[in-house]
Amino acid sequence: MTSRGDRLAAKLGPGMMLLAVTPGIAPFQRVIGIRQLPYRGPLLRVRPGVLGNMAPIEDLLLLPDQGVVFQGRAYRVADLADGVAIQQEEAPPDFSAIDILLAGHAAIMVQGAALEAGLANLSSPGPLRRVPVDHAISTHIALMAAELALDEAPDLTSMASPSSLARPSAGILPASLKLPV
Repeated sequence: MTSRGDRLAAKLGPGMMLLAVTPGIAPFQRVIGIRQLPYRGPLLRVRPGVLGNMAPIEDLLLLPDQGVVFQGRAYRVADLADGVAIQQEEAPPDFSAIDILLAGHAAIMVQGAALEAGLANLSSPGPLRRVPVDHAISTHIALMAAELALDEAPDLTSMASPSSLARPSAGILPASLKLPV
């Protein structure tokens, strides 16, 4: 998110201003450089909505050591991987990571998610000091994974003919029935 709205990372350049969402940090941080780095190895696919407030908007591919900010705390994304909501996969052969260099260490908005960027000092006591995964974030990721699994469950009623479906007792609906909301 730039001072002029959403922009693809590949179209960012030195001098542009990015929205910083880190407490105690100026609302915008100046880009001092952009690097595209060829990368081979594991990636983490963060599914839509997993990081809260419907973020990310679409699947987001991150390097394992990328910091994500959730509810004011910074976590290493690989520590959050659960195989459903945040899945590990191998980078395609022609994959390039985009490294955004900022004047300071801040979280920037990428597809609605707050991602760590800039010159990180991982042991600093500042506002983006990474913390270990705790019960609250583990529970959140597990709930998001369960919701994703429900969204992707096959619709078994479409596989059976209407006459072969059992009729529910009065007042009880089958769990697979989708009602308009």
